[in-house]
Amino acid sequence: MEIDLGANAFGIDFHPSKKLVAAGLIDGQLHLYRYDTESSLVRERKVRAHKESCRAVRFIDDGQRIVTASADCSILATDVETGASVARLENAHEDAVNTLITVTETTIASGDDKGCVKIWDTRQRSCSHEFNVHEDYISDMTFASDTMKLVATSGDGTLSVCNLRTSKVQAQSEFSEDELLSVVIMKNGRKAICGTQNGILMLYSWGFFKDCSDRFVDLSPNSVDVLLKLDEDRLITGCDNGIISLVGILPNRIIQPIGSHEFPIEDLALSHDNKFLGSTAHDSMLKLWDLEEIIEGSNGNASGAAEDSDSDNDGMDLDNDPKPSKGSKRKTKSKANPVDNRAFFADM
Repeated sequence: MEIDLGANAFGIDFHPSKKLVAAGLIDGQLHLYRYDTESSLVRERKVRAHKESCRAVRFIDDGQRIVTASADCSILATDVETGASVARLENAHEDAVNTLITVTETTIASGDDKGCVKIWDTRQRSCSHEFNVHEDYISDMTFASDTMKLVATSGDGTLSVCNLRTSKVQAQSEFSEDELLSVVIMKNGRKAICGTQNGILMLYSWGFFKDCSDRFVDLSPNSVDVLLKLDEDRLITGCDNGIISLVGILPNRIIQPIGSHEFPIEDLALSHDNKFLGSTAHDSMLKLWDLEEIIEGSNGNASGAAEDSDSDNDGMDLDNDPKPSKGSKRKTKSKANPVDNRAFFADM
């Protein structure tokens, strides 16, 4: 099923229990749609959320609120039932906010176009951590809850690992040849997978972040703008050529295409039951793909590749020098593990 949003959508997210999907648009509006199994998308609500583009969207507080981040430097919490503004953080960043993820029940993380990452304590309504490790925009972030590590990728071509327990940068990779645009953690926390501007997937072993341990070079001739984890062995990629694919990691292989847009993919999200995949692109379309048959058909399907032969020291943070070695680069682009952020803007 699909619907024309009327403007490009930068971010989408599914409700954690209901058949609702939210989209943040380039014109600053927040749209909320209800979907069903009868192949229809019906708009429930339209909210003028921001003065400038709405770049990231997340349901929080058991789906009672939606948090959005914008190029106008603000972060907004909106009530799902009424569409009313619950709270707004004006000037949350000094530059446009590009990414937003939930971290714990009482914290969220945001990243901006200058490479700054902030952790927000939602009980104290304040910034609890700030990391200025990158030289260019934060393209994506994800969180390892077991070790309290935030992993971020940047347009400067590096990956960073920030320790929220010590408030320090745990590690930073060497500069890569191209911008790092997306990141997920897989293989039970042993691998961080990054999508790049040149279409290569770079695989980093946990605790060995200076350089990648493997590269998947045959994925796409175009940039890999979005990565979405399906399980510990498979992920979904969204590329600049509009193609959405199901991909296996270690062994590295393209399992099968899922669908496509006419223009570059902006964001991907999974429904709470993993039945539907949502996608947005530069064509202003919101599309929902039924994954059940795709997933069932791909089980056991393998083609080509490298074995997972790394014998890393799982969970060991061996990179202690966060300083990279050379150069810098540049593009513009987000998702992470959905968790209950019950306290967020509760009564701000």
